Amino acid sequence: MYLASNLKFLRKKTGKTQDGLSSELKIGRTTIANYEAGISEPNVETLLLFANFYGIKLDSLLSTNMEEAHKLGKNLPAPVAATAPGGGYNGLPRIITVDSKGNDNILYVPVKARAGYLSGYGDVEFMESLPSFRLPGLNNATYRMFEVDGPSMAPNVLHGDRIIGEWIDDLEKIRDNRVYVVVHKGGVAVKRVLNRLKERGKLYLKSDTIAHRHEFPIVEIDPEDVAEVWYGRMKISSDFSEPAEVYHRLADLETDVMEMKRMFTDKK
Repeated sequence: MYLASNLKFLRKKTGKTQDGLSSELKIGRTTIANYEAGISEPNVETLLLFANFYGIKLDSLLSTNMEEAHKLGKNLPAPVAATAPGGGYNGLPRIITVDSKGNDNILYVPVKARAGYLSGYGDVEFMESLPSFRLPGLNNATYRMFEVDGPSMAPNVLHGDRIIGEWIDDLEKIRDNRVYVVVHKGGVAVKRVLNRLKERGKLYLKSDTIAHRHEFPIVEIDPEDVAEVWYGRMKISSDFSEPAEVYHRLADLETDVMEMKRMFTDKK
């Protein structure tokens, strides 16, 4: 059983001291020190408290050598508070994956996995089933890629495009009119966001589309209903459609002007 070493590893991974963890979990510092040293073991209720706090399964806390697995680059639950005492938005995703050097991978969430992601973003087995990769230039942060579904963000983001988002660790950092992927109790939404947390205690999700505006009204979201927010850093698209109608008209106008100039020159 790896309970003692795992408790010590997870605490250090989150950058917490024994005193700090004691304050957050309302457990004595000496008691925590004894758990980490293997002198004593927590009861079932306290074990569940640790598992919930770090967002991992109880059997993983007991039977997986997490420090060794981390060194080998295996997928691990993110060592962060899954449900922070008193509630609130978490500082890191529930689950991350890393490569052999310990760098975060980018997990890809296709449309067909959306329903599962909404309920499984904190489930190790589900997250391990998603494709993962790395891209140059995306370092020093945690990223996730989501496939776009529907025309709500056209023409700027089209159906089938992929948005690579950077994890937002604080909802207050959301900037107005930027594109975000918001995972909330109603689904996984790729939208522009208006941050009105200070004024009204709400977030507002709005679409870019004009042609389908009546189908996609502004959605009001309570912060307690938000599980994850990813800031759109990059778009991957296979769309090579022709320019919009306005560009066709400008091109025709330029051609007409050139023809008129030619005719005028010929008459001279």
